[in-house]
Amino acid sequence: MVVGFRKPEAVVGIFAFEVSSVMSKLVHLWESLGYEQVDRLRKFMSDSVGLKELVSHDTDFIRGLIRGELFENMIPLTKFVARLGKNHCSDLRLKDFEHAVGDLINHGVDPFGSVLPYEEMGKEAKKMESFMSVAAVLHDRMKLVSHLEGTRNHMDGPIWLEIQNKIELKRLDVAKLKEESLWNMNFNYIGILLARSVFTIFNRIKSVCGVPQLMAKDTGHTSSTPSPSIFNKYKLFDAPPDTLGAAALALKFADIVILIEYLVRSPVYVYTTRRDKLYNMLPAKMRAMLSERLPPVQSSTCSSIKDVAAEKNVAMLEMLEWLAPLAHNTNKCHSMWKRKQKAYASTRSHVLLVQTLYFASQQKTEAAIMELIVGLQYKRRAAEMLCGLEDKAEASIVLEESKSVTV
Repeated sequence: MVVGFRKPEAVVGIFAFEVSSVMSKLVHLWESLGYEQVDRLRKFMSDSVGLKELVSHDTDFIRGLIRGELFENMIPLTKFVARLGKNHCSDLRLKDFEHAVGDLINHGVDPFGSVLPYEEMGKEAKKMESFMSVAAVLHDRMKLVSHLEGTRNHMDGPIWLEIQNKIELKRLDVAKLKEESLWNMNFNYIGILLARSVFTIFNRIKSVCGVPQLMAKDTGHTSSTPSPSIFNKYKLFDAPPDTLGAAALALKFADIVILIEYLVRSPVYVYTTRRDKLYNMLPAKMRAMLSERLPPVQSSTCSSIKDVAAEKNVAMLEMLEWLAPLAHNTNKCHSMWKRKQKAYASTRSHVLLVQTLYFASQQKTEAAIMELIVGLQYKRRAAEMLCGLEDKAEASIVLEESKSVTV
């Protein structure tokens, strides 16, 4: 705890938990912009076949999507710091905070010298993590006291007295935690800490991804400097049309791809038992198209079906090498989002939407899934027809045993 910043001013108090939540998001964003994470992201952009096949080959376009997501995540945090400064802080640097952020984004101007060096921001992140940890413990202790008080109200006699004694001890614990936590920090100190973090993270985003052009425009104002309402005027992060994100299908298609991945790597009889489940997961349009793509059994020989099935199996495995990671990242990103809805949940995953199916072309993703399903159908038909075997279960075993030869 930094005693030097203590002043006889209004303290954060009950806002401590909201401040802690904002700190958690800021720390997470800062970590996602660390040297190691940025190098990993650049490697993904360079190496990911799925990104190039389903989203774009244009590196500048991809970088713009990343920048848009990061800026979008920063907007509510910036608004929170602005409200905190206007309503609770006396430091003049915090009274016109959004204007100052706009100057930094559009013109590279840091009027108050708020942008911290990389190493210094790392120390500030550690400090905020410490505050968050104590706030989480305080939150739990306060909940426990509330629970005990509720239980006590339904008791009498010795039990009532026993619970009351526990409550008194826990209250002392809570009072000590309040003294040592964000609860007892003054608004100016916390406001400056958050403001410096916001400035530094925006500056880091600019350094990594460049400046979003949309931020340089402010409809209804002749000045090129954004007004305090600029963050209310623009939606920076709408998914482009014709993408799975725009159609709200990213998670659904991710589940389909993950099921197909499991079926491709499983014995044929597993596909036979899960075929209806896969079929029912498909959108109606894809189900209608599927019958046109199925292998013509009556007009095909066992040998031709077997040859095509072997080729399809190789193609399926190659396609899943680049498609499945995007699907798994989509599920991971969704799980991370759900955890964020819970108080003090840990979200250490740094998956960005560009690493998921969110920006994937719906048409291209549907085509890829159709190819995989057709490949599965050929694999099943080959098992049924292989060497004239009539027993499907025995045929699937033979096919699995011969996979190393045919693939």
